[in-house]
Amino acid sequence: MLLNFAASASAQTTKAGYATIVRIQGEARYSSDGKNWQPLVAGKVLGQGDVVQSGIDSTVDIVLNDREGQVSIQPTVKMLPDANVRGLASSRSMTEQNVIRLQSDTVLAIDKLTVTDTGVDTVTDTELDLRQGKIFGNVKKLSAASQYLVKMPDGVAGVRGTTFVLGADGDITVIAGSVVMSHVGPNGQVTTQVLGPGDEFNPRTGQVNHLTPAELRRELRDAIAIITVIRGTIWFPNDRTILYISPTQGRR
Repeated sequence: MLLNFAASASAQTTKAGYATIVRIQGEARYSSDGKNWQPLVAGKVLGQGDVVQSGIDSTVDIVLNDREGQVSIQPTVKMLPDANVRGLASSRSMTEQNVIRLQSDTVLAIDKLTVTDTGVDTVTDTELDLRQGKIFGNVKKLSAASQYLVKMPDGVAGVRGTTFVLGADGDITVIAGSVVMSHVGPNGQVTTQVLGPGDEFNPRTGQVNHLTPAELRRELRDAIAIITVIRGTIWFPNDRTILYISPTQGRR
């Protein structure tokens, strides 16, 4: 048993995760020491200890726990016969990735970002610190041992396979999946809520409201628009879009 345990432990490999900046609208900056700030550009790879700040009227899109530090398309290409075109290439998306969008004037710190290969499963440990502003998040389904936490000045949210909008003040809307929310109110009382699709937590009242079906559909449309705006990078897991590309140019 001891030999089996040792072999299992040695098979586990923990690596630092990566946060890849895939899209910026407006201006943004980052800091690795909390004091010195540098301009942020798309393609920059960040990690544990880094802090990102979006400018006024700006947004920043980040893919988290990309183990290679790169965001790439991995299509399957198949040539298909067709009478009108000499060849067709079909491309399917890769698996869904974890994405965070920083809204205007938002400060987000990456406290922990690791990926562990146990030999049986991939375990991710993500801890973010939302110090100011608001984020949109889309998190793929996590393994049982994985953890995804977002800390706020007055609370913490535990996320599992969820699409959500979260403010630093504790205001949260769950669009899909579930979030466990703990919030410290003005009176010091801790409120813990399990939120499901369509639930909204109001930190000022400590109450949970539920979106109407029309409101939830609108939130879902907005979420899809955010995720798919990064073409070739982020997808929902059930996307089965096929793109046909003709090698022929011009009219014949």
